[in-house]
Amino acid sequence: CFRAAGRRGSARTPYGERVSRLLILSASLRFWPKVHELPDNRWKCLGFVPYDPVSYALNVDDGSEGSSFFAACHPGSRHRRHATVTAAEVDSMTSTGFTESMGWRHPYNYHDLTVLLAIRSDLMANFHFLSLLFVPSIKDAERAFIEIIDKDVVAYTAMVTGYAEFTDFNARGAFEIVTFMHREGLNANRVTLVSLLQAAGHLREFGKGRSVHCYALRRLIGVSDEVLLTSLVDMYAKCGAISIAASVLRQTKKRTVASWNALIARLSQLGQSSEALKYFCLMKQGNNLFPDSVTLANVLSACSNRNLVQHTTSLHAYIMRRNIQLDEVLTTTLIELYSKCYKMKRARILFDHLICRDTIVYNVMISGYLHNGLVEEAINIFSDMIREAARPNFATVVSLLSAFADVGDARIGRWVHGIVFRYGLELDLDVSNLIMHMYAKCGQIKNVKMIFDLITDKDLVSWTVMMMGYVNIGLADEATAMFQKMQRTGEEPDSSVIVTLLQAHAQLGSSEPVKEIHGYIYRTCLVEDIATMNSLIITYAKCGRIDVAEAVFNGMTGRELASWNTMIAAYGIHGYCTQVLEMFSQMQRENLKPDVLTFSSVLSACSHAGLVEEGWHIFSSMNSDYLVAPQEEHYNCMVDLLGRAGQLEEAYNLVKCSPLRDRASAMRTLLAACKVHKNTKLGELIGQELLDLEPQVSGSYKIQK
Repeated sequence: CFRAAGRRGSARTPYGERVSRLLILSASLRFWPKVHELPDNRWKCLGFVPYDPVSYALNVDDGSEGSSFFAACHPGSRHRRHATVTAAEVDSMTSTGFTESMGWRHPYNYHDLTVLLAIRSDLMANFHFLSLLFVPSIKDAERAFIEIIDKDVVAYTAMVTGYAEFTDFNARGAFEIVTFMHREGLNANRVTLVSLLQAAGHLREFGKGRSVHCYALRRLIGVSDEVLLTSLVDMYAKCGAISIAASVLRQTKKRTVASWNALIARLSQLGQSSEALKYFCLMKQGNNLFPDSVTLANVLSACSNRNLVQHTTSLHAYIMRRNIQLDEVLTTTLIELYSKCYKMKRARILFDHLICRDTIVYNVMISGYLHNGLVEEAINIFSDMIREAARPNFATVVSLLSAFADVGDARIGRWVHGIVFRYGLELDLDVSNLIMHMYAKCGQIKNVKMIFDLITDKDLVSWTVMMMGYVNIGLADEATAMFQKMQRTGEEPDSSVIVTLLQAHAQLGSSEPVKEIHGYIYRTCLVEDIATMNSLIITYAKCGRIDVAEAVFNGMTGRELASWNTMIAAYGIHGYCTQVLEMFSQMQRENLKPDVLTFSSVLSACSHAGLVEEGWHIFSSMNSDYLVAPQEEHYNCMVDLLGRAGQLEEAYNLVKCSPLRDRASAMRTLLAACKVHKNTKLGELIGQELLDLEPQVSGSYKIQK
C-alpha cells in the first residue's frame, strides 16, 4: 500500500503524509477484516476477534458519522457482524477532513474507516482490492510513522492504539510513544488515555494505569465520559484491584451496561462467583439499565465456576421473561452449564432450537455427553456434525479420542481416526499422539507403532506414548529398546519418560538398570518430582530391594500422601504387615489424613497377615474417624481377611449389609473361601445368589464337594 501511494505522491508531501497516517493506523491493527468488492458497488467487511469489554463499550451506534458502520463490523465484536457501506457514505465520512473522518468521539472508529479510506480510487489508483486480506505489522506502522515530519496528536495516538492492541509485553510500546509525545510538547487527549488504559490492563500494570487515571483527573479529561470511565473500570479489574474498580463504578453518575460488564467479566474470570452475582443484582436495580447478552454470558460463566444449578435455571428464566434473544454465545454457555450440572435434556432442547450450529456448539454438546458418561449420544452428535458439514477441530478430536481411550473401544476409535484422516487433522502432532494413546489404551500396539513410524518430527510425548503402549501389554524389553532409540536421537527424557521406564524395569525385575536410572534422577535434579520418586520406590520394591526403597523414602524432603501410600504398598508387596501398621500410625502422628488408597493397602496387608482384629478396627474407623466411605475394594479385602480366618458367617453378613451395588466380586471371594473351608451349605447359598447376579457366567460357580 505504501509503495502504491508513493506513485501518487511522496510521503514527505502533505498528500503523502496523509497516506502515511493512514498506513500507521492500518498497520497498527493486529486483526483485519476481509474486504470484498460487491456488484452493487458496496464493500462488505467481516471482522472477528475475541470479545473485549472496552471494545464493546465503543461499539455504540449513536447516529454519529460512521458509528453505525463501526458498531457493525468493529474487529472487537464478539461475533461476526456484517455491514455494507456505499462509496457515497465513504465520501461523506471523509469529506470533512482527516481528523473528523476518524470519528474521534468513538476512539476506535478509525480501525475500520482506515480500510475504507485506503481503498478509495483517488488514494490507491491502479490497485486491485478483490478479496483483499491485509496482514499488517507494527514494524510497518513504525516505518510509516517515521516518515511523518510534523507529527501531531493524531499520529501519536494512532501508534499508541496500535501498541495497545497487543496483549503481551509489546503493549509497553504504547507508554514509550506517549513519552516521546510529551517531549514534543503535545498533550494526550481522551483517545490516548483510553488506549493507555487498555495497554495497562493487558500488562496488569496497576501503577501505570493509576498514573493515567490521575493524569485524567488533573487535566479534567473525560470526567463524565462513559468510554473513559468504562476503560478505567476494565483496567482496574484486570489488574486485580476489584475494590477500586467497584469504587469507580459507584462514583460514576451515568453507568453503562459496558462498565458493569467489565467488572462482572473480571470477577467471573477470577472465580469470584458470589461477587459477580452480587454486582449483577445491583445492576438490575439500576434505573433504565438492563443486562445484555454479554452480561448474562458472564454471569452464567460465574455460575459455572460454582456449579450453581439453581442460579442457572433462574437466569434462564430471567432471559425468557425479558424476551432476550438467545444468541450463539448465550445458548452455548447455557448448554455447557446444563451439561456440567448433569441436565443434558435441557441442554439438548437448547441445542435443537439452534438454527445455525457451528463447531464450537457441537464441541460443547460432545463434551457434555462425554462428561455425563453418555458415549453413544456423543457419537450420534458427532455423526450429525459430520453430516451437516461442520468441520471438526482439535478440541473435537481431543474429547472423542480421550473418551474412547478410557472405555477401550478400538472400533469407534478407528472410526474417529478415519474422520481425522479425512479432514487432514493427523498432520497435527498432538492429534497423532492422541490417536497413538487411544490405540495403546486399547492394546492395539501394531497401530500405535504404525502411526509412530509415520511421524517425522517426534516429540517426547510420541516416545512416551510408544513406551507406555509396550509396558501396558507386558513388552518391557521393547519399551527399554525404544528408550535407547530415543536417546540416540538426542531427546532428553523428562519425568514422564523416566516413570514409564521404571515401570518397564519393574516388570523385568532387575535392580541394576534401576540404579542407573536412580543416578540419572539425581544428576538431572528430578528428586524434587514426587511422581518420579514414588515410581522409584515401588520399582525398587518390586525388584526385591525393599531396603533401598525405604532409604529413598526416608531421604525425601517433601513427602506427600502419595509417597506414604507408595511406601505402604511396597511393604505390603513383601508381606511386612508390622511395618505397614507402623507407617499407618506414623501418618496419624504427623496429621496426615489417609485416603482410599491408604486403606486399601493397609487392609490388604492385614488380610495377607491374618490380622483380623486390626483389620476390623481399621475398617470401622474409615467412616467414623476419617470420613472415608468404604468402597468395593475395601469390602473385598475384609471378606478375604475374614474368609482366610474361617469367619465365613461374619463375611457373608458384611456383604449382605454393605451398600454396594455390585456384590459379585465380594461374593466370588467368599465362595472361594467356602471351598477352602469346605462349607458346602453356605457355598450353595452364595452360588445361588451369584447365579441371580450374573447368570451369564454360571459355569464358574460349581462347588466341588
